[in-house]
Amino acid sequence: MKALFVLILAAAIGYVAYEFAYPPIAEAMKFTKHVPKEEPKKEVLVVEAPKPKPVEPKPEPKPEPVPEMKPEPKPEPAPEMPKVAMPSEPAPEPTGLVPPTFPPVDQLTQNWAVIPASFFTQPKQVTMKKDLDITMKIGAGTSKASFKTGGKVFVMGQNGGNLIIGSAPGSPMRGEVAMDDTDFKDVFTAAYEQIKVVRVEQARKAHEYQLAAADRAKNAPAAAAKGGAGGGANAKPEKDADGKYPILIASMKAGEVTEVKPDNVKSWGDVNQEKIDGTDFWTINVKYETQTMFGKFETEAQARIKNGKVDKWVYTGSGEVVP
Repeated sequence: MKALFVLILAAAIGYVAYEFAYPPIAEAMKFTKHVPKEEPKKEVLVVEAPKPKPVEPKPEPKPEPVPEMKPEPKPEPAPEMPKVAMPSEPAPEPTGLVPPTFPPVDQLTQNWAVIPASFFTQPKQVTMKKDLDITMKIGAGTSKASFKTGGKVFVMGQNGGNLIIGSAPGSPMRGEVAMDDTDFKDVFTAAYEQIKVVRVEQARKAHEYQLAAADRAKNAPAAAAKGGAGGGANAKPEKDADGKYPILIASMKAGEVTEVKPDNVKSWGDVNQEKIDGTDFWTINVKYETQTMFGKFETEAQARIKNGKVDKWVYTGSGEVVP
């Protein structure tokens, strides 16, 4: 117990000495009281956040004008191709004649793209519709020729939509001019209309001739019953197994007729016995294709047979000799 008291007393004396006796001694001895160093204060960098810019209110978008709805255009119908008029079958005449049919001029010429070459066999004169300077050629040489409106030229042929022309029928110089710069279409159409009239008249005469021949045959039954006009060498011509007449084939091959050929005959008629200009003949009509300036047309010819041979070939309509 005594020891504890001594310890407490020593601690008290030490405390008092430190608090009251030590400071004047330390000051005289230049001692300083130990003071712990203060740690330097750390500077805190304060970064101010940028002030947000005031948000300006966006102007309300103006309403865009609504485009006017237009009805979609309907597709235009494709232009109709011009219809080529087909020749109608003509009505028979009271006599029983069926007139021949002819294609329209546009069909015949394929809309003027293909003129029948036979039309240019003889040069056709046409009239110029405008003033033109045309390059004319002869061999390797060329020259310019002036043609005035109303001037005349001669057409020698066709090159597409152009006409091959010359200043005269026998001139060796050739040039080209657009078909529509001349009155060629009018010239061609007029000639075509004329040939149609001629051929209808030929068909009418041929039909009348056939009617007359039928009457003549009725009036000569006795001679026909005997098997020929005079018999023997003038016996009735007979057909072969192909339905052709050997006597007519032989005449064609012998050159007695050039326009009628075995391969262009379309039909072989019957044999009739007729008295023509006082002479008895066997007659046979044949229909065949003949070449004209407008193409091929069907024609009828008659072979007149006497004494076992063809005496002549004639057109049934006119009676003219067939070349």
